[in-house]
Amino acid sequence: MKVNKLKIILLLIFLILAIILGKFTSSSEFLNREYLQSYILSFGILAPIVFILVYILATIFFFPGTPLSIVAGIVFGGIKGTIYTIIGASIGAILAFYIARILGRDYVDSLLKNKFKKLDKYDVKLKENGFLTTLFLRLVPLFPFNGLNFALGVTKVKAGDFFIATLIGIIPGSYILVNIGDASNMFSLRLLILILAFVCLALIPTCYKICKRKFARRKKR
Repeated sequence: MKVNKLKIILLLIFLILAIILGKFTSSSEFLNREYLQSYILSFGILAPIVFILVYILATIFFFPGTPLSIVAGIVFGGIKGTIYTIIGASIGAILAFYIARILGRDYVDSLLKNKFKKLDKYDVKLKENGFLTTLFLRLVPLFPFNGLNFALGVTKVKAGDFFIATLIGIIPGSYILVNIGDASNMFSLRLLILILAFVCLALIPTCYKICKRKFARRKKR
């Protein structure tokens, strides 16, 4: 039990430091699009590798990924930028997942079994439906990407389900954000469509609730 407590303390310290670091740099040059663009391009042919590494670190340390995704479109274009963004975000996500799994899972498991037995059944359901749950959470841009990596890490969601669902689920959002960056140099119909597509993704939970209610009403009849 002492080992579990030590692990959860280490996880909490890591999360607090990561959030503070993320907040501290939110107003710094890290979020400056021009700065990021010139910095990444300064590495020449190594720029894609540097970008992926930066995205991995950003994901682990709670830096906002949206500016990076947009910069990817400006620097690399729509297709390459999307590929690099998905690679960086997916690797960063699974690393954050494992940090939480290694440091926090045992403690959470003991809490559920000893103090919160009613919640344990939901944890089991997450294990059984981990892929679909993660996929849904990834498709909707309203859910915090970085926070979910750690949150799902302390659940029973299988690492394989988490990684594959993340890899697939972030494709639409990444493509839209990267292409917004690619089309941001001038206002166009394409840019407008991309923005509307992003809004549609954000509305998925609302649409789901409406459809669920309508289905429930029809079933009662």
